[in-house]
Amino acid sequence: MSQPIRAQPPLQFIPPNYTPIVRSATRLLLPYLRWRYGIGKVEVEGIDRLADLYADFAANKTRFLLAFRHSHPNDPLCMATLVWNRLPPAARARGLKIPHPPHSHFIYDRGIPLWAGKLVGWTYLRLGGTPIRRGKADLAGIKSARQLFANGSFPMGAAPEGATNGHNCIVGPIEPGIAQFGFWCVEDLQKSDRSEDVLIVPIGIQYFYDTPPWNAIDRLLQDLEAATGLEAEPAIELGDALTPDQEMRLYQRLLRLGNQLLTQLEQFYSKFYHQPLPTSAQTAPLAANLDIAQRPNCRSPLRADERCADGFRNHL
Repeated sequence: MSQPIRAQPPLQFIPPNYTPIVRSATRLLLPYLRWRYGIGKVEVEGIDRLADLYADFAANKTRFLLAFRHSHPNDPLCMATLVWNRLPPAARARGLKIPHPPHSHFIYDRGIPLWAGKLVGWTYLRLGGTPIRRGKADLAGIKSARQLFANGSFPMGAAPEGATNGHNCIVGPIEPGIAQFGFWCVEDLQKSDRSEDVLIVPIGIQYFYDTPPWNAIDRLLQDLEAATGLEAEPAIELGDALTPDQEMRLYQRLLRLGNQLLTQLEQFYSKFYHQPLPTSAQTAPLAANLDIAQRPNCRSPLRADERCADGFRNHL
């Protein structure tokens, strides 16, 4: 017998409660967290500009929002490494005075504590994070984020894409709320007769494998082919660098697998929902013409740095 579905009360707003000792403890745990989630070497470019902005913030010359790419759930750890560990020495090298320790408020999805756990939610609010319900008119969340942007003790941080998109070099649709927060901040400063500049600072995050996982990808494709009723390709030993023929063969297998999944979904919906859907034969030419390799900054459809997984190094 199936379990009854119980309605849950509406999600309540969780006010931010920045606690310095939690920030310090989390910073001490950061090396372990990076190891736990497979983040190796972190390389940073252009940090001098960020150090200048933090110095201007400390001098009450500017308010800014760190708008970071959000391709993977590990992005917050990358941002923490950037702000907590890499920014202080860069500022000292330039003789700049920035708040110690450097930190930032940030906006997070109100649903994160539901799937990530109460400990994550408890930590986020004590790190100065403010929640917002995506896709809703969350007046309490908007008001809190707006107040922190204009009057908070630290700069703000947010992901303009709104959620992870799983792509290393393809930016997802940009939510208009980030720009709107910038306009609101200008309005709030003007109402208070303040003259700070308001900036939105883009932060790029890109992931690379230390060791290209081509053999693991080959085994995964074999498992998926068998699970979907396709004849599995024989296993081959792939090196760190693929030949053009090997890349194309893997790509063709991926397209074939996707076409098989679409066929099975079409059959399911046609049978149980009586929906007349186009057949796979009609849609196959469209799939065959996909040319992901021509997307900007993507040299090959199956380059190792096109995916994010354990065993990679990060490049900010």
